[in-house]
Amino acid sequence: MTPDGTTQLIVIAGYPTDHIQGFAEYEAAIAARGANALYLSMQVAPGRFAGFLDGARHVENLAGLVLTIPHKVAGFAAAAAHDEAAKLAGSANMLRPTGAGWHAGNCDGAGFVLAARAAGMTMRGQHVQLLGAGGAGRAVSMAIAAEAPAAIMVHDTDAARAAALVGDVMRHFPAVSAAVGLGDSSLLVNCTPAGMGQDETLPCDESLIPRDGMVFDIVNRVDTPLLRAAQACGCRTEYGYAMMVAEVPLILDWMLRDA
Repeated sequence: MTPDGTTQLIVIAGYPTDHIQGFAEYEAAIAARGANALYLSMQVAPGRFAGFLDGARHVENLAGLVLTIPHKVAGFAAAAAHDEAAKLAGSANMLRPTGAGWHAGNCDGAGFVLAARAAGMTMRGQHVQLLGAGGAGRAVSMAIAAEAPAAIMVHDTDAARAAALVGDVMRHFPAVSAAVGLGDSSLLVNCTPAGMGQDETLPCDESLIPRDGMVFDIVNRVDTPLLRAAQACGCRTEYGYAMMVAEVPLILDWMLRDA
C-alpha cells in the first residue's frame, strides 16, 4: 500500500523501540483487510509521554496507539474511558483518540491465552509462577486467573507492585489462591524484559524452571536464556511472537472498526 493523505496511522509507542518487531505481520494483516492504514513505531521517553499523549490525540488520522514497555500503566492512567479488560488489568496496551480524551483497551491477556492454548498449554488447575507485575504482567495475570488455576504466585523486583497485583487478583478472582513469592510451579510465565534484545539475563533462578512443565516467555525472541534453559529441562515452551501474532487482529479490529 502506498500511503496517502487519508492513511490511518497505528503507532506503537515505547522506550526503547529497537526491540520492537511485527511490522511485516501488521502490514500483511492490514493488506488482508483492504484498509488504508500504516503501522509504525515512535520512541517516547517516559518523562515525555504525557506531552506526547496531549499532542497525539489531536492527530486526526491517528487510528490509535499500541503501547509497549514502559507505557502501559501510564497510558491507562491517562485515559478518560476504559474497556473492561483494561479496567481489570489496570493497564492499557491500546489507546484510541476520542473527542473526550483517550479510550483505553487491553488485549494482552486475550492474546496470551490464545497463544498459550495454541501451544497446548492449559491453565486450569495449574500452579502458576508469574514473573513481572508491570503493565503486561497485570493483564496476563488477570487472564490466567480467569482460567481457574490452582494458584498464582507473583514476583517482581518491586515488592509493592507485586503485592498490589496479588491484591487485585484476589479481589477480582476470590476463588483463586494468589500470593507474592517465588516457588515451585507447573507453569512459569515471564512478563519481565529479561532476555529482550541481546540481554542474556535469566528472569529467575534456573531451579525455579518447572522440569517437564510449561514455560511461556512473552519476550519476542525465540532464544531467550529462559527458553533455552526451559527446553533443556524438557518443558513445553512458547514465546512472545505467538502472543503478538494473536493480538494483531484484535488490535486492528479495535482501532479500524469503522475503516
